[in-house]
Amino acid sequence: MLRKLTVSFVLSLITCMPLVLRAQEIKPPTPRSASVYRIEYVFSEMQNDKRINARSYSVVLRSHERGSIRLGNRIPVSFSTKENANQLQYLDVGVNIDSRVDDTDVPDANTGVDIFTNIDISNLPPEQAQDNRTGAPVVRQTKFQNENIVPLGKSVLLSSADEVDGTRRLQIEVTATKLR
Repeated sequence: MLRKLTVSFVLSLITCMPLVLRAQEIKPPTPRSASVYRIEYVFSEMQNDKRINARSYSVVLRSHERGSIRLGNRIPVSFSTKENANQLQYLDVGVNIDSRVDDTDVPDANTGVDIFTNIDISNLPPEQAQDNRTGAPVVRQTKFQNENIVPLGKSVLLSSADEVDGTRRLQIEVTATKLR
């Protein structure tokens, strides 16, 4: 009888051991913040320290979640292959903004948030009358990536850059507003 109980106990341990080990591997989910924020980006074109154009983009995010804004055009580009057959491909140009907001690393989540931002701006330069361009188009591209602690309700300058072939300057500002 004792032998049957011992064998039964050992068998139950063998069958339960993988479940116990798997349970130890599973980590409890991290608590999600119920905080929701509106993140607004303002892209300003400056010339001689004067704003000549501004565009706004905003996204609503819960803390620890990612958001994306995609705005642009698909430009057809024609090219020839070895067989002299014309083929058409499309080039995406425009504004891509990826962001994430986090309020856990900030000492007081009621005063500021940590915002990760990745911005990719691409466009075709304005064609001039004397340009007789053929073939692949020239694409201007500007990229920004940073992480900043942003005070709530206040506009913060994230980045600025001069145009490569002009006198204008691009400034990117962000404002975070807690919605709940």
